Amino acid sequence: MRPAPFSYSKPESLAQALHAIAGGAMPLAGGQSLIQAMRLRTQEPFAVVDINAVHELSDRIEITEHFVEIGALCTHRQLIESEVIRQEFPWLAKAALDLGDVQVRNRGTVLGNVCWADPRANMAVALLASNATISVTGTKTELIPITEFFTGFRATVLGPRLATSIRLIRNSNSIGTYLEFARQRQDLALCNVCVVHDDHGTCVSVGGIHQRPIRLSALERILNDPDSTIRDLHVQIQNTLSKPIFDPIIDHHGEPAYKLHLAAILIERAISACLKGGDRD
Repeated sequence: MRPAPFSYSKPESLAQALHAIAGGAMPLAGGQSLIQAMRLRTQEPFAVVDINAVHELSDRIEITEHFVEIGALCTHRQLIESEVIRQEFPWLAKAALDLGDVQVRNRGTVLGNVCWADPRANMAVALLASNATISVTGTKTELIPITEFFTGFRATVLGPRLATSIRLIRNSNSIGTYLEFARQRQDLALCNVCVVHDDHGTCVSVGGIHQRPIRLSALERILNDPDSTIRDLHVQIQNTLSKPIFDPIIDHHGEPAYKLHLAAILIERAISACLKGGDRD
């Protein structure tokens, strides 16, 4: 199918881009999800604003003593090839490598994948377990914890604002694992999980079992309890996922119970992998 009619603009300043977004235009960076959705007419924006020429936005991965800052235009390929990401956040590189095909990774942006807010999006799930923060600008600029960023199926807190970067706290002691289950290689995951352990404890995020990617805080409390044991890990995971707190995705790829079963298996495998060193080379 062809997209419905829409207007297109490519501003060179952030102010111009924000003006277009405030008027209802949808931002376009890599466009690997948006253009497909427009062709299928599951998305029919009346206006699209291409942000690739905005000179205030960056495609770089900036490194400081305490932080890593991923620019709005940074592609999945750039993330995979970044030495600091491979060394300090290898689960993010793994999530990016499992995303789509070569063409998608070359063109699609990391922040765009997050802002698309599909509950199975690789980078959303991996960054959620990494306690990332999103820099957002509108009338003012603020940092929003990624735990507060998603509001529902392909919905975020952005509104008329634009996400401009992703910030990660550097921690040389971090260990993490990203795993997913898909019908075939490079397909959208039916379920995906990420487990990250650092000096502050263990984080567990899951995609595909709820209308948005989520953190399993109840399981995290068990894993971070110094008196707990992983001897009954399987039972603890099952008990966490059996609670009626999930608003499942209803589609033709599998029943909610099946996806919860997948999640339990992937979480257990990811935790076991972290105990063995995680996704580090």
